Amino acid sequence: MAVLLTVLKVLGIVFLVLLAVLIILMLCVLFVPFRYSFSGAIDDPEGSTRVFHLDPKKDISAAGEVRWLLGAFHFTTAVGGGDDQTGLVRMDLRIFGKRVPVDQFLKRAEHEDEEEKKEETGTPGEKKSLEEKIEAVLRRVEKLYLKMEDVLNVLHSQYGERAKSVVLSRILHMIESVLPSEWGMTGVIGLGDPARSAKVFAVQGFLYPVTAGHVAVGTDYELYRYDLRGAARGAVQLFPFLYGGIRILLCKDVRRVISRIRRGPSSGHRYGNGSKNGEKKG
Repeated sequence: MAVLLTVLKVLGIVFLVLLAVLIILMLCVLFVPFRYSFSGAIDDPEGSTRVFHLDPKKDISAAGEVRWLLGAFHFTTAVGGGDDQTGLVRMDLRIFGKRVPVDQFLKRAEHEDEEEKKEETGTPGEKKSLEEKIEAVLRRVEKLYLKMEDVLNVLHSQYGERAKSVVLSRILHMIESVLPSEWGMTGVIGLGDPARSAKVFAVQGFLYPVTAGHVAVGTDYELYRYDLRGAARGAVQLFPFLYGGIRILLCKDVRRVISRIRRGPSSGHRYGNGSKNGEKKG
């Protein structure tokens, strides 16, 4: 009996430890921010009299980085800005300092997709006539039109308007939570003509409330020139997305809209304000 109690005690301790570790990991995932930074550049210091004079692979470059939990998760990527020996896209993923071969996974997936396409093209199917193909397309278009008309009718109802308000407010809050805390852009833009190039300052003046302190772009009045540098960084937490998703799913009007759209178009349905007296169930 004592041995059994000892075994149960050990199993209980192990279970509690695993549960505590799981809770800690979940809290870390939800509340520890993913810190990101990215930058981009177009190298065109001299400009040209030709509009399209840049080499996209050499003159245009971009890079990004994502860190989490003091570098336990570290992902970097770079696009362009290389030479003929390097690829257009380079990626590097490290988890607890150990490199994960992301490039090999992507190449393997591409190879498998190519093999599947070859197998699909290799198996001959029944050929349809032109009239049958046109008829199938028309049926799909008609079904899509009826579906879209029904969705719009539901969204224009009073409970649909309330659902849209809730979803839009939560989505805007999510977008606000992922916007960079610091960002900026500098450089020179030339459009090959003094009148067109002067519009660069006009656009900056129009966007001044948003770009003030972040954008400082000059202009070249004679040449086509796209010499720009930009960078941004910020942090993203997963908890606002979880909270926003729960708030959306718990909204009665949102669930009602989803349920109504899933049922599809139904004749005789009235799109009212949601009252029992003024609405017939479809």
